[in-house]
Amino acid sequence: MNIMRRGTTLPAVALGLVLLPLGAAAQTLSPVQGSGGPMVVERVKSGVLIAPDFRITEFDGKATGLFGAYGGWLSDQSLLIGAGGYWLNGTSSDNDMWYFGLVTGWFAHADKPFGFGVKSLIGFGEATLTDFNNLSPVRRRSFSPYYPSYGYVRYHDDFFVFDPDASVSARLTKNVRLTGSVGYRLTAGAYAPDDRLHGVSGGVSLQIGNGF
Repeated sequence: MNIMRRGTTLPAVALGLVLLPLGAAAQTLSPVQGSGGPMVVERVKSGVLIAPDFRITEFDGKATGLFGAYGGWLSDQSLLIGAGGYWLNGTSSDNDMWYFGLVTGWFAHADKPFGFGVKSLIGFGEATLTDFNNLSPVRRRSFSPYYPSYGYVRYHDDFFVFDPDASVSARLTKNVRLTGSVGYRLTAGAYAPDDRLHGVSGGVSLQIGNGF
């Protein structure tokens, strides 16, 4: 009986000694780690973004303030689709402008301390301008006299607008970023010469949202 037990125990002990190193090696290497290090899975944020925007822009050959805002849905911390609008600040009824339209943009490092991006507004607007009454009869019929004794007229001019800009940003809080931008406004379809409505602009905005 003792011989039978000893013959059965020895093979079992030998098998255990062989399997022990293999089990330790299996615990050391896991499917997640491998040779490239641990796998990290991070959820990319998306959410609403709203940005009050103030610019200094060129309008009718002069520098003036331009107030506005843009906003929409920021997808994957990078792609913005929404709308925006702007209007001149502190101008008289003789010279005024507003426009709005679709806003699209792309931002990089929106979740980092510093980032950059580009965006554009495509839409339409209206400008009020004054001009000396030396216009052609076709154009003059659509204008109303404002200074008849001096030969000036005031008129409203509709136009299409394309307003692209490039920006850099800095994170102030988790959901707020300070952004500085430089752009150039292009217009088409207006009676007025293009250089009266075209203009360089530089602005500062606060991007507020939960998609950073």
